[in-house]
Amino acid sequence: LGISGGAGCALTHTLVIPLDVVKTRLQTDPGRYDGILDGAATMAKEEGINSLLLGTQATIVGYLWYGISVYPSYAFFKRFIADGLLSPAYALAHTNDVALVAGALASVVASLGLTPVEACRIRAVAQPETYRPLGLLGTLKVIGTEDEEMGWKNVYAGLPSLMTRQVIFGSVKFLAFERASEAIFGVWPELREATWTALGVSLVAGGISGALSSVVSQPADSVLTYVAKQSAPAGGGGSLGIVDGAKMMVQREGAASLFRGVGSRSIWAGCIIAGQFLLYDVFRAFFGISGEDLNQVFEVVLPKNM
Repeated sequence: LGISGGAGCALTHTLVIPLDVVKTRLQTDPGRYDGILDGAATMAKEEGINSLLLGTQATIVGYLWYGISVYPSYAFFKRFIADGLLSPAYALAHTNDVALVAGALASVVASLGLTPVEACRIRAVAQPETYRPLGLLGTLKVIGTEDEEMGWKNVYAGLPSLMTRQVIFGSVKFLAFERASEAIFGVWPELREATWTALGVSLVAGGISGALSSVVSQPADSVLTYVAKQSAPAGGGGSLGIVDGAKMMVQREGAASLFRGVGSRSIWAGCIIAGQFLLYDVFRAFFGISGEDLNQVFEVVLPKNM
């Protein structure tokens, strides 16, 4: 599960790095670009085509960890809550709640490793002249030493906002994917019969869940980017929390700033989440992992007499 999730996340995020770069620039430098296409064209013209690949190293490392951690954690927490904490009847009657809580807990686990590298990625995109030459490890070192009082804890300055974003995004993502898949299979049950049609359902349901999750979690994503930028020395804002960052954004730039870049992020998220679920199922099939295999694993991890 970890290999399947890690490979799926790393591959899909790598493919859409240019879109992610433009989305981040739209948030960190508002008013400079007239949308996604203008942002991409302007960056390529003024900074070179390689500017659309800023933060590649951090993206690959961060989302490799994210995939390795979030998908197995979701499967574990969902089974643990349904079979270990709740009665079968109650769990069956509250499947949506179980999926939301399991997705939220899995996102918390993933956020612990994603936060430092996401801070590095945002700085590399927002201030490439300073952080691109340093690379991922060099940027981590700078962030961890620039605040003498916080020290290495400064790399986790964006944890509250990133965790909020990931918890909202992750819980809605898994719930929406499962319900979209059920709805499609409910209308066309024959799609389950062939592997390629079942994978097609994963692709479509993943796209729906990604777009929906991005809209719901957009304010937290905007605050995360703002906090990371303001926490840098050039930002002059010190280390901000999610509440202070949101207040400062609204005071300085208006409430609409919380949804800046939502269009590009919806496209970005729809593409990568569709690809993630598709590749996740492809790799699961490749490794021969089925639902029955997972049940056997959880019977060992979660004994029935818990």
